[in-house]
Amino acid sequence: MTEKPLIGVVFLTSGWFRDVGLQNENSDLSREVDKMAAEIIHKLSGYCTPVHSGVVYSTDEAKKLAEKIKTHHVDGLIVAPLMWCEDQILRAFLKDFFNAGTRSIPILLSTFFPYEELPYYKSSSIANKNYGKSNLKKAILPFQKMLKGSGGVGSLQFSGMLKREGYIFRSETGYFRDEDLYKRIGVHLKAMKIKSELQNTKCGILPYRCDQMSTTYIDEFKLRSTFGIELTYLTLEEVRYEAEKVKSEEISVLKEKLSEHGINIHVDEKNFTHAARYSIALERIIERHGLSIIAMNDVGEEMHICFGIRPSLFNPAINERGTVISMEADVAAGICMYITKLLTGSAPFYTETFTSDLKNNAILMGHAGYHDPSIHDPNVPVRIIPDVEYENSDPYPGAYTYFKYKNGNVTVINSVYDGENLRWIVVQGESIGNGPILEGNSHLLFKPSIPVKYFFNSSIELGSSQHWIVLPGHLSDDIERLCFWLGIKYVKLE
Repeated sequence: MTEKPLIGVVFLTSGWFRDVGLQNENSDLSREVDKMAAEIIHKLSGYCTPVHSGVVYSTDEAKKLAEKIKTHHVDGLIVAPLMWCEDQILRAFLKDFFNAGTRSIPILLSTFFPYEELPYYKSSSIANKNYGKSNLKKAILPFQKMLKGSGGVGSLQFSGMLKREGYIFRSETGYFRDEDLYKRIGVHLKAMKIKSELQNTKCGILPYRCDQMSTTYIDEFKLRSTFGIELTYLTLEEVRYEAEKVKSEEISVLKEKLSEHGINIHVDEKNFTHAARYSIALERIIERHGLSIIAMNDVGEEMHICFGIRPSLFNPAINERGTVISMEADVAAGICMYITKLLTGSAPFYTETFTSDLKNNAILMGHAGYHDPSIHDPNVPVRIIPDVEYENSDPYPGAYTYFKYKNGNVTVINSVYDGENLRWIVVQGESIGNGPILEGNSHLLFKPSIPVKYFFNSSIELGSSQHWIVLPGHLSDDIERLCFWLGIKYVKLE
């Protein structure tokens, strides 16, 4: 995701304050609020492209702002009462912006407090009831200063109206100069952008669903109506035909790119050449069909008869395009990989739970098939080796990209279609271990933050699959925000 989210920003204050003489256009209070709004816009600009018109305090201004934001086709809205504001002003904006249409544009109701602590407040004086004349003026908050900090009143008031009228919204609250507040807001805004981008997403299935694992089946009509993701069925013959057209010069370029990535090749030239043809063919198929995801049924007999190999050789061009590849035709897992890559910018790692170390509370995870090795342990070189599962049965031994996942905090996600919607089970933990732990398959040793027995019992009783997507870092809070905006069911095991 290269472009920043395009976000409409609606700053609100009360017209009533002006009507009764508590505030006017040229008062210190108005200037302070305008200055605060400008500073907020500056900070938000690091996370989005804001569309705004300063601080709104009347229904006429609200309608003008609605028309302005509508022309930009924004990914979402930030509604921020900087002081208390009457409902009529926000309602005027919403009525003109949505214009009796669907209310699918997400709203982040943001409360920016102007103070970390109340100015002039002397806790020791209050606690000791030391109200001498010299301290009394310092201890009492001026009424105008209180009004400047009354945005929370507006947010609470607006929330009831928004909820009753069916708007989709979340809340973020904090001091307007707190960088952590803007980081949290940034996650919401990126999720809004992802929600928009999914409307143009295509997932290729090569060549059809995986009959051996029916938990990977998905309702493609529900997928399209809920997320806008379209499935495209790819034929083995189309891929095989493209592989046959690959020139030796292209294979040499791929080999050079792998060398530049520090990847060591441990298969013979004939085997590498055949594998390279199919990795380059996948690149062409992705480009031709505009695919963001490929869900490959790599265990189907027909693929191995047609290709003579399981396509597993890493192709940097596929990674650079942003496309992800899941195995065993797991569409739900592939969608999770693509969405989380947009969110984090990091390569997701497609795994299953191989076996467990109960004594040390760890799970050995990994998978055969295609992987992006950019998240490998720098102390363990990436190698191209024969495909351990098919080297004795396929016409070609295969060329598999083998590595150990890097150590550090991780978040693992199980993504399934549960009969109604996508559901993500999320667990945080750590990738541990010195040196490679498993031969033949890329892997990590995952130490969850919960007992291994609880991990399995809870996941099994919820009804999951064996596939888990691994992401670097502890991201459960960010993932929860993402799931809310996308309408994905979220379950955290803790």
